[in-house]
Amino acid sequence: MKNLKSRNLNNIFHSKTMLVFMLTLVFAVALLVYSIKPVFALTANNGAVQAGNGADLWNNVTNTFNQNVLQDINNKLFGTENPVTYVENNYNEQEFEWSKGKVVTARTINSKVGNAEEGMVVTLGGKQWSVTSLTLADTPNNENSVIMTLYLTQNEGSFKYSDFPLKMGAGVGSCEINFGANMYSSSTIRNHLLTADNWSMFSSGYFARNYLVQPKYIDYQNNLTREGRDDVGDLKNDTLGEAFKPYTGINWGWDTSGNWSSKAEYGTHVPYDDNTTINGYRYNDWGEDYIWLPSILETGAKYNADSPNGGWSFFAEESVWKLTPNQRMYSGEKWSWLRSGKGDHYNNSYLLGSSDACIDVLTNASHGVRPAIHLNLSAAMKGTASGIAPTKESGYDYQTVDSKNIRQSYVLLSRKHNASVDGNNVLCKILPKTKVSTFVKNLENDAQSIRVYDKNNRLIYDKGVEVVANQIIGTGYRVELYNGTTKEDVVYLSVLGDINGDGRITASDVTYIREIANDKELYNALNEVEKLASLIINKGKVTSADAEILLNIMTYKLTIDIFY
Repeated sequence: MKNLKSRNLNNIFHSKTMLVFMLTLVFAVALLVYSIKPVFALTANNGAVQAGNGADLWNNVTNTFNQNVLQDINNKLFGTENPVTYVENNYNEQEFEWSKGKVVTARTINSKVGNAEEGMVVTLGGKQWSVTSLTLADTPNNENSVIMTLYLTQNEGSFKYSDFPLKMGAGVGSCEINFGANMYSSSTIRNHLLTADNWSMFSSGYFARNYLVQPKYIDYQNNLTREGRDDVGDLKNDTLGEAFKPYTGINWGWDTSGNWSSKAEYGTHVPYDDNTTINGYRYNDWGEDYIWLPSILETGAKYNADSPNGGWSFFAEESVWKLTPNQRMYSGEKWSWLRSGKGDHYNNSYLLGSSDACIDVLTNASHGVRPAIHLNLSAAMKGTASGIAPTKESGYDYQTVDSKNIRQSYVLLSRKHNASVDGNNVLCKILPKTKVSTFVKNLENDAQSIRVYDKNNRLIYDKGVEVVANQIIGTGYRVELYNGTTKEDVVYLSVLGDINGDGRITASDVTYIREIANDKELYNALNEVEKLASLIINKGKVTSADAEILLNIMTYKLTIDIFY
């Protein structure tokens, strides 16, 4: 790209005062510590292995995976073994029989990563997720893909399972009015996961569509049964045995409706089937979701003596994921909703508690959520775009000028930065006066692989070494990424408002913006880097108002970042 040429406190404390202040402070802190009682609970996964040292796996700015984190996950889970081969060699044969799917359980994964009780945690979308299992799936874009299932470590929010007006009472048919109250697909909990902003990354959009897998493609969720997990006839608690004598639980399998107990608490019930529709939602609609609540058969639960239906100990060892108690627990005395509905009337669904127990409660009660997702590791490894990637915290953003002459983010255009040496990608939203050393620290790439050149093609940063000290990033600067001696990516930089490329907003920039506003041909002659720097208001053209804004920024009445 061608370069645009430039145009013309003293300490106020006495020693005695400071001494008194410090002694007072120490006494106050000591008193505070003494008065605090240890009321906090154990936070789940405090000691878990952190994938990539806790860095986020996904960068929403560049729509790319953090390659260091992804590679760390791959190394910890599979070592040098092919991931598909690893799953084939390490799934439990019993899981295949019970769930119709090849599942490498949490117990096996935990042992592999070196933490038997708490396993490995992955940071994704700013949230922490436990690695629960590995399985294989045929998806539309990938056959025999390795799927890593993640379960949120922390309970979030407080929500009702459903808003059905529940009616209690004895007698046949007394609860028919509540038909659908514990059907997950029509629940308010599912609606929350699919529509709330804090789950949007996982419910729809670029990341979800490209790298998450819907339950309908997961073998064990297709027809999730209890068959073979225990001998119901031998259970000591007859109520529990009768309640679960039909082997399919409510909302367990996405393609199979739940059966009802032959001893329904409130009389005869009409069972859900695949075509049951409540408020426009089919029973098995959740099979199309990218984010969902797990069932008790996936998470498991420990024995709960307080449960009206007795113990749940068989679910702890015979569950699909085989989570440890530490992985099922979370901080705080809270309960989180499970997908499972109660099997003897429509009013209740199940909760998993911080004590690792499980109980059923009315669906109009308010409790938290801990959803799960299926991450397609095979697609992630294929879709990792090597290249220059800014950290999420940096705020840097790949942008382009669209056909209407508007600055547009790659993310809004559903486009991602792919490594290329042709230099057609421009990184923006870099603040004026940003030093080169600061800029490099804001990249996820190893500094030893980065070179930076100024607009005159002068090398100013060379693989970890500042060739020119304290240099400031300017519009038209070029960044190159190397793998050894091989150049893998070339990206140009644009600083909004810095038209002349010195990294600052000065009078010469104001003057030049005024000239551009009055000369359309002058604007058309600019390259994309310079156009991106000049579109301040970003209304499709440069006007004198853009120049006035720069003037106000120079006099500290405005800041440039409000126009990003």
